Amino acid sequence: MCETPRMKNDVDHLPAVHQEELALATRILMDEFTAAISRATQPWKKNGKIQKIILFGSFSRGDWVDEPESGYQSDYDLLVIVSHKDLTEIADYWYVAEDKIMRDLAIARPVNIIVHTLDEVNRGLKRGEYFWVDIARDGIILYDLPGSELATPMPLTAEDAFGMASEYLSKQLPAVDRWLTALMHQGVSER
Repeated sequence: MCETPRMKNDVDHLPAVHQEELALATRILMDEFTAAISRATQPWKKNGKIQKIILFGSFSRGDWVDEPESGYQSDYDLLVIVSHKDLTEIADYWYVAEDKIMRDLAIARPVNIIVHTLDEVNRGLKRGEYFWVDIARDGIILYDLPGSELATPMPLTAEDAFGMASEYLSKQLPAVDRWLTALMHQGVSER
């Protein structure tokens, strides 16, 4: 069993400009989600909640890149955890927020959001899936609705690791086959 990590909840290690950009992005996500569900009639939608917004990736770990001379800047990665599976639909609930964030001149770098339910995240943590365990270990909570606790990360079992690898292979192998076939046809046509 893994020890439950206590997630950080401040961005004090970041320069003030990054703190301000993240606060603005969080505010836009919250405001636009509220607007998206404001005229809802279905209970799951009308009572929909953002349960957490978590910064993950290079900015949470402190190893971001900011090299304007080369044109490379790390982006912000945000996990938005919501109360219902249907609220994860980007086109229905998050597109306007993403667009506003992208167009806001006060946010100078890209913001990538992923949206999942608490059940999805907790299922991944209980299975020991690396992606979720890394977020639980390194992530920084930007918004936290009381009562929406993350599960204790568990070590990945050999059976689960094999299953995840097999699933990944079965999803990716057709793309590799298409790529190799295209290369082969390209090579034949160049002769």
